[in-house]
Amino acid sequence: MSRHIAFYELRDALAQPGCSLCRLEARVAERYLDFLLWERVNDPDLRQNLRRARGFCREHAWMLVRPGASLSIAVMLHDVLQDVLQSLNGAVIQPTQETRRPLERLRTTIAPAPPPAVADIVAALEPQGEQICPACAQCRVMEEVYLDVLLDSLPEAGGLLEAYQSSDGLCLPHFRRAVQRVRTQRVLDVLLHAQRTVWERLSHQLGEVIRKNDYRFHDEPWGEEADAWLRVIEALVGAAPTQLEVPGRARGEDGYERTGR
Repeated sequence: MSRHIAFYELRDALAQPGCSLCRLEARVAERYLDFLLWERVNDPDLRQNLRRARGFCREHAWMLVRPGASLSIAVMLHDVLQDVLQSLNGAVIQPTQETRRPLERLRTTIAPAPPPAVADIVAALEPQGEQICPACAQCRVMEEVYLDVLLDSLPEAGGLLEAYQSSDGLCLPHFRRAVQRVRTQRVLDVLLHAQRTVWERLSHQLGEVIRKNDYRFHDEPWGEEADAWLRVIEALVGAAPTQLEVPGRARGEDGYERTGR
């Protein structure tokens, strides 16, 4: 099997804590946002896509913040904000009718019908068409690349199976998407076995966390299971953004994985 650069990026990511796809997507987003900030601020296609998407998603919008980026952010998001303001121009403000008797007003305030303009305003404020955050779109493209390379390599000699089984595997959302991209029974069998190995190991470690919190075993020293209560959160929902901004995590005496550079 020819080695795509994504293969080596996956191999390196599997050697790090947490879901390798979460880590790689964070790197993709970081590089893409760098490119936007320094190279594409005045690109008319980008600006149009941003307006239609109503800007970036929350995660990627905050990833824009970095030294020297203030002008680029102001230019891009001023454009978005102006478009959002224009979308309010069609709002129809209808005066409230106060001619009804007090008892009637009390009854209707329990479940009042929204003003007629509400639906149109909400639709105008939402992303237009199929447009999404451009950084999310880039991450989706690369996610498919990484997943296909991973799946292709698992059953191959010299592939990523051993690294996968020794790692924290994929988080549940990424594992679900990996299963959706499987095309052969052989690959499916290998993937399921590898992920089951990862999750069974984590399940055992969680059992140890529970056991060692019992007063009868409280004096036993903590091992690699000490931070399993944190890793299971990542395993089920994906990595926290603060974990993805750093190359590694240092473990404290209490087993809490602390982030730092």
